[in-house]
Amino acid sequence: MAHSVNRRVAIPPTGPPGSRPHGGPLARGSPSGQASVMKRSRELRPLSSEHHQALLVAFQLKKGLAGHPEAAGAPKDLPGLLNLAHRFDEQLFRTHARAEEELLGTCVTSDDMARLCAEHAELGRLLGSARAAPPVELRAQLAAWADLLDRHVRWEERDLFPYAEDHVDPATLTRIGGELETRLMAARGESKAARR
Repeated sequence: MAHSVNRRVAIPPTGPPGSRPHGGPLARGSPSGQASVMKRSRELRPLSSEHHQALLVAFQLKKGLAGHPEAAGAPKDLPGLLNLAHRFDEQLFRTHARAEEELLGTCVTSDDMARLCAEHAELGRLLGSARAAPPVELRAQLAAWADLLDRHVRWEERDLFPYAEDHVDPATLTRIGGELETRLMAARGESKAARR
């Protein structure tokens, strides 16, 4: 199905050139290992925009946990890294995940929906475990959370969203896009007000 697609989304590769991304077909883009560039429909752009933020948080956590926080602008200690993940979860991810599940749920396969919900739940579980973890276990919990967040976002961008864009009729996709924009903008406004 043809949709108005006019924005490109760059998703850096995660494995060796030509390898399969987690759970899906070969990524679109150059087999040379350069960033894959995908077209994204206007309707799903609000989610893709937030995915860029998610990838940045995962990157910052990974660098911070590896002892290179200055390379990513990440906090330098474990409590700071935990706070970064917690703020991302509260201010963006919870609303984002709920919107994906509720609005894309009828537009994707039952297997993809099951994976979407399971990974969202696992991200919540891992972060909850990290909050309660003694310092000796906190590093491993945060690393697992950052790794899953990174893989999850890449799967959605490379597999789930292209499937939805190809299989959802334009009117439904437009309705979904409008509702996404409304929900995500409202959540951002509430988050800003809470920080004041």
